[in-house]
Amino acid sequence: MQVFEDNRCYRPDEVAALLGANISTVYRMIRSIEEPLPAFRLKTNGQLRVHGKEINHYLTTHKVDPLSE
Repeated sequence: MQVFEDNRCYRPDEVAALLGANISTVYRMIRSIEEPLPAFRLKTNGQLRVHGKEINHYLTTHKVDPLSE
């Protein structure tokens, strides 16, 4: 199930709102050392943006089976 539009870019606060998560969780996903959520800045020191297709891919590859946890 895709939550985010592939051809749109989202701000971290929008990602957090759509996922029902805290914005600090989204920033932690972006700054992850091993498997970061790809993000980019619009210009030097500008706001971060994340492509919808990258978010969908990240969520698909990080899916957890609650019964095995």
